[in-house]
Amino acid sequence: MPDTHPLLSSQPLVNCLDRCRELTANFQASSEQAHLKHNIHGSQEVVTDVDLRIQELIGNQLETLWPEIPLVGEENRDSLGPLPADCFVLDPIDGTAPFLDGSPFYAIALCLVRSGSPAAAVIDLSAYRIRVSATPTALHVIGNIDALPRFPLDSVLTSPRHKDITRHMLSGLRPPRTTRAVPTTTVKMVLVALGRARTAIYPSTADGYAAPWDYAAAALTVAASGGRVVDDTGRDLARTLPRVIHSWQADAAGQPVVNLLWRS
Repeated sequence: MPDTHPLLSSQPLVNCLDRCRELTANFQASSEQAHLKHNIHGSQEVVTDVDLRIQELIGNQLETLWPEIPLVGEENRDSLGPLPADCFVLDPIDGTAPFLDGSPFYAIALCLVRSGSPAAAVIDLSAYRIRVSATPTALHVIGNIDALPRFPLDSVLTSPRHKDITRHMLSGLRPPRTTRAVPTTTVKMVLVALGRARTAIYPSTADGYAAPWDYAAAALTVAASGGRVVDDTGRDLARTLPRVIHSWQADAAGQPVVNLLWRS
């Protein structure tokens, strides 16, 4: 693996991720395994026993391997201040709601932040048995990316609940663009990084936000592929300290950039 970081080459961590993948594969949705939780903005969202178990497994493994680096994980957290300049950022299952619905559009996402910016990331698209790892200068994929959907060149990926606002943002563009609904920030960005789509967007809404664990790992994969991810201030999300944001746009390498976020 070119430009290998110890995070990406640790066999104990690889084994841990394999175990986590199997937990998702063996999951059977039931009322006993799905609960409501308060997120960092005080609203409620769903969490499963698998989310909690994956964070526990990965957190324990990271503490064994790198005890000096704190973990900022999504679960068991109802508030969030500024991230440390050095930390791990973990979303045990980005896309819990699609996961519960039986959709393959979910991911385990882990990012190492060093000196205030993403330094290494690993993402497991468990349903597709694809694992993507990245540093700022290298992208590595294990698995068959042909198993992933490929979207037409005129497509802009967005969340199902953002289809109408995104369609409005795209109106009048030449050449025209088509809105395609894909849940889960990590999955949308990885599809862009792997050349399965050219653009993905999370538009600003009154009640919407993306937490650091939603995008930190995936933004680094896009940057490693030669693309870019920015928020509505133009901040490069692969080269700055992750924080809560209200919008983002990901563009593949070589894609003529139209700043859709400024059209909303």
